Amino acid sequence: MKTIHYTLSDPSDRYAFHQPLDQITFFDIETTGLSAKTASIYLIGAMHYDHATGSWALTQWFADDYRSEPMILEAFLSYLEDFTYLYHFNGCTFDIPFVTAKCEKHGISPTPKVSAMLGNTISSQSGESAPANIDLLKEIRPLKKRLGLTKANQSFLERWVGLNREDIYNGGQLIKVYSEYMQQKILHKEKGDELEKLLLLHNHDDIAGMIHICSMLSYRDFFTPLEPKTVTVCSLTSEQLTLELPVQLPRKVTLEHPFPTADTEGPQPENGILTLDKTAATLSLPLYHGTLKYFFPDHKDYYYLPQEDTAIHKSVAQFVDASCRQKATAANCYTKKEGIFLPSLSAKEPAVKENCFYHAYKANPAFYLLPEDFDTMGRFLSNYIFHEISNF
Repeated sequence: MKTIHYTLSDPSDRYAFHQPLDQITFFDIETTGLSAKTASIYLIGAMHYDHATGSWALTQWFADDYRSEPMILEAFLSYLEDFTYLYHFNGCTFDIPFVTAKCEKHGISPTPKVSAMLGNTISSQSGESAPANIDLLKEIRPLKKRLGLTKANQSFLERWVGLNREDIYNGGQLIKVYSEYMQQKILHKEKGDELEKLLLLHNHDDIAGMIHICSMLSYRDFFTPLEPKTVTVCSLTSEQLTLELPVQLPRKVTLEHPFPTADTEGPQPENGILTLDKTAATLSLPLYHGTLKYFFPDHKDYYYLPQEDTAIHKSVAQFVDASCRQKATAANCYTKKEGIFLPSLSAKEPAVKENCFYHAYKANPAFYLLPEDFDTMGRFLSNYIFHEISNF
C-alpha cells in the first residue's frame, strides 16, 4: 500500500457548510469493476480542512499490489474516526455499499461511530450532531429542472460551476489503466509510474471537485431557507416590487415564474423575474391595486349580508334583521379589503393561508396584503420570501 498526501488551496467562494468545518471530510473510491463480489478497491481518497494551514489536506491510500485492499480499508476507516460528517458524490449508491461489502469480505468491523457515519444519510442543511454522510448528488439533483441543468453527473456539474479538471478519464476507462499499471510497474518502472499518476489524478480531481460542487448547495439553501433572511426593497412602483437578498452563488441564473392562469375574471399577474447573481438575488414581482376578498375559515359561524356584500359573525348578525341576512356559504363568507397586494408564488394553496386574499372563492393566485408602514414591510417581505420562494 502507498499513502500519498496533497495540500489544496481553499476556494475563495467555498460553500458555508451547516456542519462544523473541522468535522467534515470528503471521500471517493476507485475500483476494478462495478460489483463488489468480483471487483476490488484499488484506491481510496479522502480530504478534510486543515485549520492550521487554511488549506485542504487530501490523502490517498493506493493498492500498489493485489494484497493491499484490506490495508487501505483499515487506513481509511481509522482516518474517519476523527470526523463526523462524510461528504461524497453518489456514494450512497456505489462507494459506501462497496466499502461495506469489502469490509465484510475481509472481516473488518468498523467502529460504531464509523458504521453510523456510513449508514446514516442526512441533508446538507442538517445540524444533526450524530455521525452521518451527505450525498451531493441527492442534494443537487432536485435543482436540475429549476436551474436548467442538462445533466447532474459530477463532471458536468464541475464545468457548470466553472471548474476545468486536468484529468480526462472516467472510472470505467481507468480499470484497464490499473490492470496495465500492475504489469508495467514491474516490467517498465517509468511507464508504471506514469500510469500510477493517471490513476491518482482521477481520484484527486474527483475529490477536489466536490468542494467546488458544494457551492451549488447555496441554491438549495436559497430556495429552501431555514429561517427568514433580510430583504432589501430596491424599488416599489404602482405595478412592481423589486427586492434584493444577499446570496453567495457560483454563477448567475435568471428564472421566470408564470403565475397560475386565473380561472375567473380576477387579476392575472405578469410573470415574476428572479435573477440570482453571485452576490445578490433580485426578485421582481407584480403588484395588484384594488379590492380583494378575505374568506373566513368556518362559514357556519357567519351570516352573509347581501346588501353590504360581506359576511359577519353570528354573534353580531343576531342584531341584524333576519330579512337582511342569510346563512353564509363557503363561497360568500368573506370581507373585502382595498389595498396593494402581492401574489402568492404557489400554484396551489399558499404557505400562509390565514393571511391571504382572493378575487373569488378558491381562485388562483392568492394574494397577500402589503402593510402600509415601512418597518412592518421589511419583516413581512422577509417572511414572504421564507414561505414562498420554494415555489419559484
